Amino acid sequence: VYITNDRNNMYKMMYVSYPLKSMGQIEGVLRFAVSLSDVDNTIKRVTNIFLLIGGLVIIISGMIGIFLSNSIVKPIKKVTVAAKKIASGRFNEKLDIQRNDEIGELSSTFNFMAEQILKNDRLKNEFIASVSHELRTPLTSIKGWAATIKAGNLEDKAEILDGLDIIEKESDRLTLLVEDLLDFSKLISGKVTLAKDYIDITNNIRYIEKHFIPRANRQKIHFNVKIEKNLPLLYADSNRINQVIINVLDNSFKFTDENGLVELSSYRKGNNVVIKVEDNGIGIPKEDLPFVMDKFFKGKSNLSKTGLGLSISKEIVNLHNGHIEIFSELGKGTQVYISLPAEDGEMI
Repeated sequence: VYITNDRNNMYKMMYVSYPLKSMGQIEGVLRFAVSLSDVDNTIKRVTNIFLLIGGLVIIISGMIGIFLSNSIVKPIKKVTVAAKKIASGRFNEKLDIQRNDEIGELSSTFNFMAEQILKNDRLKNEFIASVSHELRTPLTSIKGWAATIKAGNLEDKAEILDGLDIIEKESDRLTLLVEDLLDFSKLISGKVTLAKDYIDITNNIRYIEKHFIPRANRQKIHFNVKIEKNLPLLYADSNRINQVIINVLDNSFKFTDENGLVELSSYRKGNNVVIKVEDNGIGIPKEDLPFVMDKFFKGKSNLSKTGLGLSISKEIVNLHNGHIEIFSELGKGTQVYISLPAEDGEMI
């Protein structure tokens, strides 16, 4: 069997030869010849079909690749553009969410981030306005009385002493405000160092009780203190724990009317010591309750100052591996639970 090109045409020919034998002798040869043109044409057609299919697959794959690439790249470009706008100060920038896949989730998360930035920016502006007002009010009083005393127009010694007393109290207000600002700045920057030691929380509560009794009498508020016996020691910064309790009590007294009730209690719960402050004051609106411990949040009450007290308290409690919870109902009162781990144990 052999294949060769036919001299008379361009097609290949296949030849098959077989010897014819008789008595062991070759008497002749049987030869068969066939053209391979049909086979070649079939191979060419099949080859062309495969090339065509391959080309179509490449084109379709490219188109699908471009489509998928655009479906991913374009939304990401939109997110990038929106992020740059927010970085330039346009905090109200939002993305139009038209997908339910990962890109849609990314857009949704981006919009949430933009809302939080806008909210924090608004709170920051309100805080700056509030602090400006809080600073201006005592400064106005101090400057007014200082100018009056300096002018020498006051002959009544009692009136002069009243003026000096106002100057002293307004100076104390300024000092407290500045201390709040410094505390908050240190807490959010992580620069606060706690002076921890083993403390008996009973001593702290008794000290704070003496601190608030005069205020309770002045405001005609019933102030009760209840302490469970044999409370375990806490490994904590005594001054910072006092600061937290005083902040919470200050709010209770501030928002409780005359003849109202404020109660400070402490008890053990598992491996934790719980400090509870409860009042029957005006309470907190339901829509404000989730945000009362956010920085700069003041709510709608004119009695709120900088909006930092509870935020600072939350940070201090967190630094002690504890947690603080607030429950309130408008018109009925508020309960604040401060849980701290006993003897430097973990929270349960």
